[in-house]
Amino acid sequence: MQETRRRIVQFGLLGALLSGRPVRAEAVAPVAAHQSDFAARADALVRPYARAGIFSGAVIVARDGAVLFRQAYGAAQREWSVPNTPETRFRIASLTKQFTAAAILTLQEAGQLRLDDPAAQHMPGLPATWAPITLRMLLDHTAGLPNVTALPDYPTLLARTARTPMAVVGRLFREALLFPAGSAQEYSNTGYILLAAIVEGITGAPFATALNRLVLAPAGLAETGDADPEAVIPQRAAGYHRVAGQWRNAPPVVSAAVLGAGGLVSTLDDLVAWDAALFSGRILRPAALAEMVRDSGHGYGLGLYVGRAYGQRLLSHGGFLDGFSAIKDSYPDLGLTVVVLGNTETTPAQTLSRRLGALALGQPEVTEIAVPAAVLDRYVGVYRMGPRAVVSLAREGDRLVARGAGPARLGLTPESDRVFVAEDGTRLALDIEPDGRATGLLLDLPGGARAGPRIDAQTARRIGNRRLARLGPR
Repeated sequence: MQETRRRIVQFGLLGALLSGRPVRAEAVAPVAAHQSDFAARADALVRPYARAGIFSGAVIVARDGAVLFRQAYGAAQREWSVPNTPETRFRIASLTKQFTAAAILTLQEAGQLRLDDPAAQHMPGLPATWAPITLRMLLDHTAGLPNVTALPDYPTLLARTARTPMAVVGRLFREALLFPAGSAQEYSNTGYILLAAIVEGITGAPFATALNRLVLAPAGLAETGDADPEAVIPQRAAGYHRVAGQWRNAPPVVSAAVLGAGGLVSTLDDLVAWDAALFSGRILRPAALAEMVRDSGHGYGLGLYVGRAYGQRLLSHGGFLDGFSAIKDSYPDLGLTVVVLGNTETTPAQTLSRRLGALALGQPEVTEIAVPAAVLDRYVGVYRMGPRAVVSLAREGDRLVARGAGPARLGLTPESDRVFVAEDGTRLALDIEPDGRATGLLLDLPGGARAGPRIDAQTARRIGNRRLARLGPR
Protein backbone atom coordinates (compact mmCIF):
# COMPACT_ATOMS: atom_id res chain seq x y z
CA MET A 1 0.00 0.00 0.00
CA GLN A 2 2.84 2.42 0.80
CA GLU A 3 4.30 1.73 -2.65
CA THR A 4 0.94 2.59 -4.21
CA ARG A 5 0.78 5.85 -2.28
CA ARG A 6 4.38 6.65 -3.34
CA ARG A 7 3.47 6.12 -6.99
CA ILE A 8 0.54 8.50 -6.64
CA VAL A 9 2.80 11.20 -5.22
CA GLN A 10 5.05 10.76 -8.26
CA PHE A 11 2.14 11.24 -10.69
CA GLY A 12 2.82 14.57 -12.48
CA LEU A 13 -18.11 7.98 -17.45
CA LEU A 14 -22.48 6.35 -16.95
CA GLY A 15 -22.21 8.20 -18.76
CA ALA A 16 -22.88 11.58 -20.39
CA LEU A 17 -20.10 14.19 -20.68
CA LEU A 18 -20.67 17.83 -19.83
CA SER A 19 -19.50 21.07 -21.35
CA GLY A 20 -18.58 24.18 -19.36
CA ARG A 21 -17.22 27.59 -20.24
CA PRO A 22 -13.68 27.38 -21.68
CA VAL A 23 -10.83 27.84 -19.22
CA ARG A 24 -7.16 27.88 -20.18
CA ALA A 25 -5.28 25.03 -18.52
CA GLU A 26 -2.53 27.30 -17.23
CA ALA A 27 -5.14 29.55 -15.63
CA VAL A 28 -6.72 26.80 -13.58
CA ALA A 29 -3.65 24.65 -12.89
CA PRO A 30 -2.71 26.13 -9.51
CA VAL A 31 -6.21 26.56 -8.10
CA ALA A 32 -6.77 23.42 -6.05
CA ALA A 33 -3.14 22.73 -5.22
CA HIS A 34 -2.78 26.07 -3.41
CA GLN A 35 -6.08 25.96 -1.51
CA SER A 36 -5.21 24.90 2.00
CA ASP A 37 -8.88 24.33 2.76
CA PHE A 38 -9.63 22.20 -0.31
CA ALA A 39 -10.00 18.96 1.67
CA ALA A 40 -12.39 20.61 4.12
CA ARG A 41 -14.47 22.03 1.27
CA ALA A 42 -14.52 18.68 -0.53
CA ASP A 43 -15.59 16.91 2.65
CA ALA A 44 -18.35 19.48 3.17
CA LEU A 45 -19.55 18.71 -0.36
CA VAL A 46 -19.60 14.92 0.08
CA ARG A 47 -20.66 14.55 3.72
CA PRO A 48 -24.34 15.51 3.27
CA TYR A 49 -24.75 12.54 0.93
CA ALA A 50 -23.24 10.26 3.57
CA ARG A 51 -25.35 11.78 6.34
CA ALA A 52 -28.46 11.17 4.26
CA GLY A 53 -27.53 7.53 3.86
CA ILE A 54 -27.32 7.96 0.10
CA PHE A 55 -23.54 7.56 -0.18
CA SER A 56 -21.32 4.94 1.41
CA GLY A 57 -17.87 4.57 -0.11
CA ALA A 58 -14.63 6.41 -0.73
CA VAL A 59 -13.47 9.44 -2.73
CA ILE A 60 -10.14 10.76 -3.97
CA VAL A 61 -9.05 13.88 -5.84
CA ALA A 62 -5.42 13.89 -6.99
CA ARG A 63 -3.53 16.33 -9.14
CA ASP A 64 0.04 16.77 -10.35
CA GLY A 65 1.43 14.27 -7.89
CA ALA A 66 -0.53 15.54 -4.90
CA VAL A 67 -3.50 13.94 -3.17
CA LEU A 68 -5.84 16.86 -2.55
CA PHE A 69 -8.62 14.90 -0.88
CA ARG A 70 -8.92 11.26 0.15
CA GLN A 71 -11.73 10.18 2.45
CA ALA A 72 -14.06 7.27 3.17
CA TYR A 73 -17.64 7.25 4.43
CA GLY A 74 -20.16 4.74 5.70
CA ALA A 75 -19.85 1.02 6.25
CA ALA A 76 -17.92 -1.55 4.25
CA GLN A 77 -19.76 -4.30 6.09
CA ARG A 78 -23.02 -3.38 7.78
CA GLU A 79 -23.56 -6.56 9.80
CA TRP A 80 -20.45 -5.88 11.86
CA SER A 81 -20.36 -2.09 11.46
CA VAL A 82 -16.98 -2.23 9.74
CA PRO A 83 -16.28 1.23 8.28
CA ASN A 84 -15.06 1.95 4.80
CA THR A 85 -11.48 3.24 4.63
CA PRO A 86 -9.51 4.85 1.79
CA GLU A 87 -7.87 1.42 1.32
CA THR A 88 -11.14 -0.49 0.96
CA ARG A 89 -11.54 -2.52 -2.22
CA PHE A 90 -14.76 -1.94 -4.16
CA ARG A 91 -16.23 -3.56 -7.23
CA ILE A 92 -15.63 -1.02 -9.99
CA ALA A 93 -18.16 -2.44 -12.48
CA SER A 94 -17.73 -0.91 -15.97
CA LEU A 95 -14.53 0.92 -15.09
CA THR A 96 -13.18 -2.56 -15.87
CA LYS A 97 -13.66 -1.90 -19.60
CA GLN A 98 -10.66 0.42 -19.87
CA PHE A 99 -8.40 -2.32 -18.49
CA THR A 100 -9.81 -4.83 -20.99
CA ALA A 101 -9.25 -2.33 -23.80
CA ALA A 102 -5.67 -1.79 -22.67
CA ALA A 103 -5.09 -5.57 -22.66
CA ILE A 104 -6.36 -5.86 -26.25
CA LEU A 105 -4.14 -2.96 -27.34
CA THR A 106 -1.17 -4.59 -25.60
CA LEU A 107 -1.80 -7.81 -27.53
CA GLN A 108 -1.95 -5.76 -30.74
CA GLU A 109 1.43 -4.20 -29.92
CA ALA A 110 2.77 -7.73 -29.43
CA GLY A 111 1.54 -8.72 -32.89
CA GLN A 112 -0.98 -11.27 -31.59
CA LEU A 113 -4.04 -9.54 -33.03
CA ARG A 114 -5.20 -6.46 -34.90
CA LEU A 115 -8.14 -4.29 -33.89
CA ASP A 116 -9.69 -4.74 -37.32
CA ASP A 117 -9.53 -8.54 -37.14
CA PRO A 118 -12.95 -10.21 -37.27
CA ALA A 119 -13.87 -11.46 -33.80
CA ALA A 120 -14.61 -14.86 -35.34
CA GLN A 121 -10.95 -15.14 -36.37
CA HIS A 122 -10.06 -15.43 -32.69
CA MET A 123 -13.21 -17.14 -31.46
CA PRO A 124 -14.42 -19.92 -33.81
CA GLY A 125 -18.04 -20.92 -33.51
CA LEU A 126 -19.63 -17.49 -33.46
CA PRO A 127 -22.89 -17.13 -35.44
CA ALA A 128 -22.52 -16.45 -39.16
CA THR A 129 -24.40 -13.17 -38.71
CA TRP A 130 -21.55 -11.97 -36.46
CA ALA A 131 -18.93 -12.43 -39.20
CA PRO A 132 -18.59 -8.67 -39.95
CA ILE A 133 -17.95 -7.81 -36.28
CA THR A 134 -14.36 -6.72 -35.57
CA LEU A 135 -12.51 -6.39 -32.31
CA ARG A 136 -12.64 -2.62 -32.71
CA MET A 137 -16.44 -2.75 -32.95
CA LEU A 138 -16.58 -4.73 -29.70
CA LEU A 139 -14.39 -2.12 -28.03
CA ASP A 140 -16.33 0.96 -29.17
CA HIS A 141 -19.83 -0.58 -28.91
CA THR A 142 -20.58 -0.48 -32.64
CA ALA A 143 -20.91 -4.26 -33.10
CA GLY A 144 -24.71 -4.27 -32.77
CA LEU A 145 -24.68 -6.96 -30.10
CA PRO A 146 -27.66 -6.87 -27.71
CA ASN A 147 -26.71 -6.20 -24.10
CA VAL A 148 -26.76 -9.57 -22.36
CA THR A 149 -27.17 -7.90 -18.98
CA ALA A 150 -30.56 -6.58 -20.14
CA LEU A 151 -31.99 -10.06 -20.74
CA PRO A 152 -34.90 -10.93 -18.41
CA ASP A 153 -33.13 -13.99 -16.99
CA TYR A 154 -29.73 -12.33 -16.57
CA PRO A 155 -30.13 -11.18 -12.94
CA THR A 156 -31.73 -14.42 -11.76
CA LEU A 157 -29.84 -16.98 -13.82
CA LEU A 158 -26.75 -15.90 -15.77
CA ALA A 159 -25.45 -13.48 -13.13
CA ARG A 160 -25.66 -16.22 -10.50
CA THR A 161 -24.57 -19.37 -12.33
CA ALA A 162 -22.48 -18.62 -15.44
CA ARG A 163 -19.25 -20.63 -15.50
CA THR A 164 -17.49 -19.24 -18.59
CA PRO A 165 -17.75 -15.96 -20.52
CA MET A 166 -18.85 -17.83 -23.66
CA ALA A 167 -21.71 -19.39 -21.71
CA VAL A 168 -22.92 -15.82 -21.24
CA VAL A 169 -22.26 -14.62 -24.79
CA GLY A 170 -23.77 -17.79 -26.23
CA ARG A 171 -27.10 -16.80 -24.75
CA LEU A 172 -27.36 -14.30 -27.64
CA PHE A 173 -26.40 -16.57 -30.52
CA ARG A 174 -30.02 -16.81 -31.68
CA GLU A 175 -30.75 -13.12 -31.19
CA ALA A 176 -30.72 -10.71 -34.14
CA LEU A 177 -28.14 -7.92 -34.17
CA LEU A 178 -29.52 -4.54 -33.15
CA PHE A 179 -28.13 -3.02 -36.37
CA PRO A 180 -25.63 -3.98 -39.09
CA ALA A 181 -22.17 -4.20 -37.52
CA GLY A 182 -20.39 -0.85 -37.62
CA SER A 183 -23.42 1.18 -38.74
CA ALA A 184 -24.39 2.64 -35.34
CA GLN A 185 -23.48 2.55 -31.68
CA GLU A 186 -25.24 1.16 -28.63
CA TYR A 187 -23.53 0.45 -25.33
CA SER A 188 -23.31 -3.28 -24.70
CA ASN A 189 -21.53 -5.31 -22.04
CA THR A 190 -21.68 -8.34 -24.33
CA GLY A 191 -18.79 -7.15 -26.50
CA TYR A 192 -16.43 -6.86 -23.55
CA ILE A 193 -17.38 -10.28 -22.19
CA LEU A 194 -16.55 -11.67 -25.64
CA LEU A 195 -13.26 -9.76 -25.61
CA ALA A 196 -12.37 -11.42 -22.30
CA ALA A 197 -12.96 -14.82 -23.87
CA ILE A 198 -10.76 -13.84 -26.82
CA VAL A 199 -7.96 -12.76 -24.45
CA GLU A 200 -8.21 -16.16 -22.78
CA GLY A 201 -8.02 -17.92 -26.14
CA ILE A 202 -4.99 -15.97 -27.35
CA THR A 203 -3.01 -16.14 -24.09
CA GLY A 204 -4.06 -19.61 -23.00
CA ALA A 205 -4.62 -18.26 -19.47
CA PRO A 206 -7.69 -17.33 -17.42
CA PHE A 207 -8.67 -13.73 -18.06
CA ALA A 208 -7.70 -12.59 -14.55
CA THR A 209 -4.22 -14.07 -14.97
CA ALA A 210 -3.77 -12.63 -18.45
CA LEU A 211 -5.00 -9.19 -17.42
CA ASN A 212 -2.58 -9.12 -14.52
CA ARG A 213 0.36 -10.05 -16.77
CA LEU A 214 -0.56 -7.71 -19.60
CA VAL A 215 -1.76 -4.64 -17.72
CA LEU A 216 -2.09 -4.70 -13.94
CA ALA A 217 1.41 -5.82 -12.98
CA PRO A 218 3.17 -3.45 -15.44
CA ALA A 219 1.11 -0.62 -13.96
CA GLY A 220 2.02 -1.70 -10.42
CA LEU A 221 -1.61 -2.22 -9.37
CA ALA A 222 -1.39 -4.68 -6.49
CA GLU A 223 -4.89 -4.00 -5.13
CA THR A 224 -6.78 -4.46 -8.42
CA GLY A 225 -8.01 -7.86 -9.52
CA ASP A 226 -10.81 -10.33 -10.08
CA ALA A 227 -13.92 -9.63 -8.02
CA ASP A 228 -14.82 -13.33 -7.73
CA PRO A 229 -17.60 -13.36 -5.09
CA GLU A 230 -16.46 -16.77 -3.86
CA ALA A 231 -12.90 -15.61 -3.18
CA VAL A 232 -11.70 -14.19 0.12
CA ILE A 233 -10.47 -10.71 -0.78
CA PRO A 234 -8.94 -8.69 2.06
CA GLN A 235 -10.55 -5.32 2.78
CA ARG A 236 -13.35 -5.91 0.27
CA ALA A 237 -16.56 -3.92 0.76
CA ALA A 238 -19.90 -5.68 0.61
CA GLY A 239 -22.48 -4.22 -1.76
CA TYR A 240 -25.92 -3.12 -0.63
CA HIS A 241 -29.22 -2.17 -2.18
CA ARG A 242 -32.52 -1.05 -0.70
CA VAL A 243 -35.84 -2.85 -0.85
CA ALA A 244 -39.01 -1.31 0.62
CA GLY A 245 -37.04 1.04 2.84
CA GLN A 246 -34.57 -1.55 4.15
CA TRP A 247 -30.91 -2.17 3.36
CA ARG A 248 -30.31 -5.60 1.88
CA ASN A 249 -27.21 -7.47 0.78
CA ALA A 250 -26.93 -7.16 -2.99
CA PRO A 251 -26.98 -10.54 -4.73
CA PRO A 252 -23.49 -11.62 -5.83
CA VAL A 253 -22.59 -11.55 -9.52
CA VAL A 254 -20.30 -14.40 -10.59
CA SER A 255 -17.08 -13.53 -12.39
CA ALA A 256 -17.94 -15.07 -15.76
CA ALA A 257 -21.15 -13.05 -16.02
CA VAL A 258 -19.24 -9.75 -16.25
CA LEU A 259 -15.74 -10.86 -17.16
CA GLY A 260 -13.99 -8.11 -19.12
CA ALA A 261 -17.00 -5.80 -18.76
CA GLY A 262 -17.32 -5.29 -15.02
CA GLY A 263 -15.40 -7.97 -13.14
CA LEU A 264 -12.73 -6.10 -11.17
CA VAL A 265 -12.24 -4.80 -7.66
CA SER A 266 -9.91 -1.87 -7.05
CA THR A 267 -9.06 0.97 -4.68
CA LEU A 268 -8.80 4.74 -4.82
CA ASP A 269 -5.01 4.67 -4.88
CA ASP A 270 -4.76 2.02 -7.58
CA LEU A 271 -7.14 3.89 -9.88
CA VAL A 272 -5.14 7.10 -9.53
CA ALA A 273 -1.94 5.10 -10.10
CA TRP A 274 -3.57 3.59 -13.20
CA ASP A 275 -4.04 7.05 -14.68
CA ALA A 276 -0.40 7.83 -13.93
CA ALA A 277 0.77 4.66 -15.66
CA LEU A 278 -1.60 4.93 -18.63
CA PHE A 279 -1.10 8.59 -19.50
CA SER A 280 2.67 8.49 -18.95
CA GLY A 281 3.06 5.80 -21.63
CA ARG A 282 4.19 3.02 -19.28
CA ILE A 283 1.38 0.71 -20.44
CA LEU A 284 0.80 1.61 -24.09
CA ARG A 285 2.95 3.23 -26.73
CA PRO A 286 1.81 6.67 -27.90
CA ALA A 287 0.02 5.38 -31.01
CA ALA A 288 -1.99 2.80 -29.06
CA LEU A 289 -2.85 5.29 -26.31
CA ALA A 290 -3.98 7.80 -28.91
CA GLU A 291 -6.22 5.14 -30.42
CA MET A 292 -7.70 4.34 -27.02
CA VAL A 293 -8.68 7.94 -26.27
CA ARG A 294 -9.76 8.93 -29.79
CA ASP A 295 -13.47 9.69 -30.15
CA SER A 296 -14.85 7.14 -32.62
CA GLY A 297 -17.69 9.52 -33.46
CA HIS A 298 -20.04 8.62 -30.62
CA GLY A 299 -18.31 10.28 -27.67
CA TYR A 300 -16.55 7.02 -26.91
CA GLY A 301 -13.04 5.75 -27.51
CA LEU A 302 -11.95 2.25 -26.50
CA GLY A 303 -13.18 1.58 -22.97
CA LEU A 304 -13.48 5.30 -22.17
CA TYR A 305 -15.98 8.08 -22.79
CA VAL A 306 -14.30 11.00 -24.52
CA GLY A 307 -15.52 14.56 -24.17
CA ARG A 308 -15.13 17.82 -22.28
CA ALA A 309 -16.19 19.20 -18.92
CA TYR A 310 -15.57 22.66 -17.48
CA GLY A 311 -13.70 23.56 -20.65
CA GLN A 312 -11.22 20.71 -20.24
CA ARG A 313 -10.67 17.41 -22.02
CA LEU A 314 -12.30 14.63 -20.00
CA LEU A 315 -11.80 10.87 -20.22
CA SER A 316 -14.32 9.13 -18.06
CA HIS A 317 -16.23 5.97 -17.29
CA GLY A 318 -18.88 5.13 -14.76
CA GLY A 319 -19.95 1.76 -13.49
CA PHE A 320 -23.01 0.23 -11.86
CA LEU A 321 -23.38 -3.33 -10.64
CA ASP A 322 -25.54 -4.95 -7.95
CA GLY A 323 -24.71 -3.05 -4.77
CA PHE A 324 -21.97 -0.84 -6.25
CA SER A 325 -21.65 2.43 -8.17
CA ALA A 326 -18.39 4.00 -9.34
CA ILE A 327 -16.81 6.58 -11.62
CA LYS A 328 -13.35 7.77 -12.59
CA ASP A 329 -13.01 11.19 -14.22
CA SER A 330 -9.61 11.95 -15.74
CA TYR A 331 -8.58 15.39 -16.96
CA PRO A 332 -5.34 14.27 -18.66
CA ASP A 333 -4.16 17.72 -19.73
CA LEU A 334 -4.21 18.85 -16.10
CA GLY A 335 -3.05 15.66 -14.39
CA LEU A 336 -6.32 15.66 -12.44
CA THR A 337 -8.12 12.45 -11.43
CA VAL A 338 -11.37 12.21 -9.47
CA VAL A 339 -12.59 8.80 -8.31
CA VAL A 340 -15.81 7.96 -6.50
CA LEU A 341 -16.35 4.36 -5.36
CA GLY A 342 -19.61 3.46 -3.62
CA ASN A 343 -20.95 0.25 -2.10
CA THR A 344 -24.59 1.27 -2.29
CA GLU A 345 -26.68 1.44 -5.44
CA THR A 346 -27.95 4.87 -4.42
CA THR A 347 -24.52 6.49 -4.86
CA PRO A 348 -24.83 9.48 -7.26
CA ALA A 349 -21.30 8.86 -8.49
CA GLN A 350 -21.32 11.15 -11.51
CA THR A 351 -22.82 14.07 -9.60
CA LEU A 352 -20.19 13.75 -6.87
CA SER A 353 -17.30 13.43 -9.31
CA ARG A 354 -18.36 16.41 -11.43
CA ARG A 355 -18.99 18.58 -8.36
CA LEU A 356 -15.56 17.68 -7.00
CA GLY A 357 -14.03 18.36 -10.40
CA ALA A 358 -15.59 21.81 -10.45
CA LEU A 359 -14.25 22.46 -6.94
CA ALA A 360 -10.74 21.39 -7.93
CA LEU A 361 -10.82 23.56 -11.05
CA GLY A 362 -12.40 26.57 -9.36
CA GLN A 363 -15.32 26.45 -11.78
CA PRO A 364 -19.09 26.80 -11.35
CA GLU A 365 -20.77 23.42 -11.05
CA VAL A 366 -22.45 21.92 -14.10
CA THR A 367 -24.15 18.64 -13.19
CA GLU A 368 -27.24 18.52 -15.36
CA ILE A 369 -28.70 15.01 -15.46
CA ALA A 370 -31.84 14.11 -17.39
CA VAL A 371 -34.00 11.20 -16.26
CA PRO A 372 -36.40 9.78 -18.87
CA ALA A 373 -40.10 10.35 -18.27
CA ALA A 374 -40.71 6.60 -18.30
CA VAL A 375 -38.29 6.21 -15.37
CA LEU A 376 -39.88 9.08 -13.45
CA ASP A 377 -43.29 7.48 -13.94
CA ARG A 378 -42.06 4.36 -12.12
CA TYR A 379 -41.38 6.50 -9.05
CA VAL A 380 -44.78 8.18 -8.92
CA GLY A 381 -46.66 7.03 -5.84
CA VAL A 382 -47.04 7.35 -2.07
CA TYR A 383 -44.35 6.37 0.46
CA ARG A 384 -44.85 5.92 4.21
CA MET A 385 -42.28 7.87 6.22
CA GLY A 386 -43.77 7.16 9.63
CA PRO A 387 -46.96 6.04 11.38
CA ARG A 388 -48.79 9.21 10.34
CA ALA A 389 -46.56 10.73 7.67
CA VAL A 390 -46.26 10.10 3.97
CA VAL A 391 -44.46 11.56 0.98
CA SER A 392 -46.24 11.61 -2.36
CA LEU A 393 -44.25 11.82 -5.59
CA ALA A 394 -45.88 13.00 -8.82
CA ARG A 395 -44.54 13.90 -12.22
CA GLU A 396 -45.10 17.37 -13.59
CA GLY A 397 -43.68 17.66 -17.08
CA ASP A 398 -40.09 16.43 -17.04
CA ARG A 399 -39.55 16.52 -13.28
CA LEU A 400 -40.75 14.93 -10.06
CA VAL A 401 -42.43 16.91 -7.30
CA ALA A 402 -43.01 15.94 -3.69
CA ARG A 403 -46.41 16.79 -2.22
CA GLY A 404 -48.32 16.65 1.05
CA ALA A 405 -51.98 16.86 1.95
CA GLY A 406 -52.17 20.62 1.41
CA PRO A 407 -50.70 22.90 -1.23
CA ALA A 408 -47.12 22.08 -0.21
CA ARG A 409 -45.03 21.26 -3.25
CA LEU A 410 -41.29 20.75 -3.60
CA GLY A 411 -39.67 20.43 -7.01
CA LEU A 412 -37.00 17.74 -7.27
CA THR A 413 -33.85 17.92 -9.39
CA PRO A 414 -32.12 14.64 -10.34
CA GLU A 415 -28.57 13.96 -9.18
CA SER A 416 -28.67 10.48 -10.68
CA ASP A 417 -31.42 8.31 -12.11
CA ARG A 418 -32.58 7.50 -8.57
CA VAL A 419 -31.30 10.33 -6.33
CA PHE A 420 -33.00 13.74 -6.26
CA VAL A 421 -32.48 16.98 -4.38
CA ALA A 422 -35.38 19.17 -3.26
CA GLU A 423 -35.50 22.94 -3.50
CA ASP A 424 -34.45 23.26 0.17
CA GLY A 425 -31.41 21.00 -0.28
CA THR A 426 -32.97 17.84 1.11
CA ARG A 427 -32.04 14.69 -0.77
CA LEU A 428 -34.03 11.55 -1.38
CA ALA A 429 -33.28 8.26 -3.05
CA LEU A 430 -35.57 5.63 -4.54
CA ASP A 431 -35.36 1.93 -3.76
CA ILE A 432 -35.84 -0.02 -6.96
CA GLU A 433 -36.05 -3.63 -8.00
CA PRO A 434 -34.08 -5.04 -10.97
CA ASP A 435 -37.10 -4.49 -13.21
CA GLY A 436 -37.14 -0.78 -12.30
CA ARG A 437 -40.12 -0.83 -9.94
CA ALA A 438 -39.85 1.58 -7.03
CA THR A 439 -40.47 -0.11 -3.66
CA GLY A 440 -39.34 2.45 -1.12
CA LEU A 441 -37.89 5.88 -0.39
CA LEU A 442 -34.88 7.09 1.60
CA LEU A 443 -35.39 10.64 2.82
CA ASP A 444 -32.82 13.01 4.33
CA LEU A 445 -34.43 14.79 7.29
CA PRO A 446 -33.11 16.99 10.09
CA GLY A 447 -31.76 14.64 12.72
CA GLY A 448 -31.04 11.81 10.30
CA ALA A 449 -32.31 9.79 7.39
CA ARG A 450 -35.75 8.20 7.36
CA ALA A 451 -36.83 5.37 5.09
CA GLY A 452 -40.15 3.86 4.23
CA PRO A 453 -41.91 1.54 1.81
CA ARG A 454 -44.14 2.42 -1.09
CA ILE A 455 -47.80 2.01 -0.19
CA ASP A 456 -50.97 1.83 -2.25
CA ALA A 457 -53.45 4.70 -2.45
CA GLN A 458 -55.99 2.94 -0.24
CA THR A 459 -53.46 2.49 2.54
CA ALA A 460 -52.41 6.11 2.18
CA ARG A 461 -56.01 7.27 2.65
CA ARG A 462 -56.28 5.29 5.87
CA ILE A 463 -53.34 7.15 7.39
CA GLY A 464 -54.86 9.93 9.46
CA ASN A 465 -53.68 13.53 9.27
CA ARG A 466 -51.81 12.83 6.07
CA ARG A 467 -48.92 15.25 5.77
CA LEU A 468 -45.67 15.69 3.97
CA ALA A 469 -42.70 14.61 6.05
CA ARG A 470 -40.92 17.88 6.81
CA LEU A 471 -38.20 18.75 4.34
CA GLY A 472 -36.66 21.54 6.33
CA PRO A 473 -33.41 23.46 6.05
CA ARG A 474 -30.36 22.25 7.96
